[in-house]
Amino acid sequence: MDSSPGSAKLYIWSNQLLFLGATCIAYRSHSVVSDKLLVSLEGDMIITQVNGQNLLTRSVLLRAGTSFASLNLDTSAAVVAIYYLPALSQDHAALESVMTRVSDCLHYGHPQEAELIKRLLHIREAGLPPGEAQLMLREYLMPPELEGIIFREYDPRIVSVIQRIRETVSENLSVQMFAAEVHLSASRLEKLFKEQIGVPITRYRLRYRVFVGVIHLALGESITSAALAAGFASSAHFSKSYSAIHGIAPSARFLKPPMLEVLLADEIFGAGVPVVNESAPARAV
Repeated sequence: MDSSPGSAKLYIWSNQLLFLGATCIAYRSHSVVSDKLLVSLEGDMIITQVNGQNLLTRSVLLRAGTSFASLNLDTSAAVVAIYYLPALSQDHAALESVMTRVSDCLHYGHPQEAELIKRLLHIREAGLPPGEAQLMLREYLMPPELEGIIFREYDPRIVSVIQRIRETVSENLSVQMFAAEVHLSASRLEKLFKEQIGVPITRYRLRYRVFVGVIHLALGESITSAALAAGFASSAHFSKSYSAIHGIAPSARFLKPPMLEVLLADEIFGAGVPVVNESAPARAV
């Protein structure tokens, strides 16, 4: 289908998401469960510093493992783009090194902020195909001098557990089972996982289930079908989890045109993400 200029967009790749807002959205208090970069397409975001003074910014980097409410970040007057950084990547650590620190969990001031805003607006207005959008985003996301630098080493056992979570998203495997597969105790796995990823293993699995549920919704399934496919007991459980992860409710109005246009990359159907029809082409929903 033809893209709608100016409408909100959600791009989904196998390991990352890009939401491009078209209106201001009031985010509820929620847990930040993935590293993400917020860029204001219109208006300013406001950071209230410890001294009580307000700081206006157009770009903010958030670290997984904190409460959105504790960040003292007000996005209510901004039209926000949110880039959910790829798991097990160097992106967060790299951006952290070139943005201004407010706290361990909050940095601001992307070094290519103006150009990044310009490109994100172009992606939204043109409704670029996922492949083109990803190339444009990556070109202006990371300063060239940071490409290829290893800022953070990931334990191969954690990498293995994350892969197993993705393979068994609809199953209720215990932490003990994941731990046994990588020859760790459950307590050691839980500690190591949180150190490396920023959130508990159960929280990460919840986040991934929500991700899979959104893909099923984008394929035209009902909230109930999408919830069951992603391992939730009910649509109510999925809705509550979506709100806890993203700070907004997955209302039918929000997840369907004209409120939101969802664009799925080809890789979604061949990267181990559980979907109904793995041979389907990329599509805009």
